Order: sequence, then structure tokens, then C-alpha cells
Amino acid sequence: MSETQVRSITGAVFGLIVIGSVVLSPWTSAALWIAVGVQGWRELHTGTKSTEKTSRWMFAAAVLAWVYLMVQLAWSKQGVYVPAQLMSLLILIWSNDSGAYFVGKPFGKHKLMPAVSPGKSWEGFVGGAFFAGFAAVLLFGWQDVWLGPLMAVLATAGDLLESAWKRSNGIKDSGKIMPGHGGVLDRFDGFTIAAPVYALILYLHPLQFNLNFLFE
Repeated sequence: MSETQVRSITGAVFGLIVIGSVVLSPWTSAALWIAVGVQGWRELHTGTKSTEKTSRWMFAAAVLAWVYLMVQLAWSKQGVYVPAQLMSLLILIWSNDSGAYFVGKPFGKHKLMPAVSPGKSWEGFVGGAFFAGFAAVLLFGWQDVWLGPLMAVLATAGDLLESAWKRSNGIKDSGKIMPGHGGVLDRFDGFTIAAPVYALILYLHPLQFNLNFLFE
């Protein structure tokens, strides 16, 4: 089986698990993000060469804050559970990832930041931003198309941050839990910076979620 086929199958199964957990109930959603956080911390703990306790405590605090944020992203200011609110972010990031991969793999010739992540290209970056922008139009309408490219930039920054951590520790993937994708950190690195900014946008600029009809 080719790498693309493995990635597609694994990604589809992974996506169904994540979407199912978010949609089913607040409890399954919280359980999902706690599980992701625990596995992510384990990968950080295992992959980091430094034995300094301070850095490891900082990793633990950052992961805990991120888990709390991801759980809260499914809740509105009024205390109502709104799956579409969190799912919209998931779709934006996944659209960027898919666009970057399917455009960058066959057409990527100009490296984005080869010293940090040799596989990333400007062509893939543009493809990811385009796919994310298209997703934003479907999710929120033309008035918020800007949210797609913005999330693409932030997701790429998160990806590069994780790539820099892996390179500094001499590892290729953060783990092997997902064939074709690597570890949990490899799959959720795009959310590290994008999720906090998305939360701030929700606070300052309420969005119209076109996915709400699925849960009414």
C-alpha cells in the first residue's frame, strides 16, 4: 500500500473517532482531549533529550492548558455545548493539512523552511491556505473567508515549532501510534497555536456556524 493510501485510511479512521467523540457528548469530547493530552505529554517526555525537570514541568503545564482549551472550545459563552464550534476549527486545520499534502507532494519545489522541515514547500503552504479558505466559506460564509488562511498560517507555525523540537532531539516522528502520520503530536501540532487564537477570535468576533443544522 502506498504512503498516500496509508495516510488516507489512517486519517479517515482518526477523523471519525475525533468527530464521533465531539458530537456524541461533552463527556466523550472531554475524554478524547484528555487522552490526546496524556499521549502528547508522553511523547514529549520520551522524545526530549534534556533531563531538566523545569522544562518537563513546563511541557506538562502547556499540555494541561491546551487540553482545557480544547474542551472549552465546544462551549459557548452562554454555557451551551456547541459541537459545531469545535468541529469548525477541526475542519479548518484538517483542510489546511490535506491541501498542503496533496498540493505540496506533487508540486512542491520551493522549500518553505528546509532547515526545520525539509518536506514543507511554499506550494504546499499555498494549497493548504486555499483549501482552508474554501472550508471557511462553507463553514462561516464569505464574510469570514479570512479565517481559513489565518488558521493555515498558524497551523503551519505550530507544525514548524514541533518540527524544530523533533530536529533538536534527533527524532523523525513524535510516536508511532498513527501509521503514516506518526504520533499524537505530529497530528495535533497544527492546533498548538491555532486553537488559542481561534478561541480569542470567538470571544472578540462571534461567528455564524453553518454546521449547527447538523445538531438541531
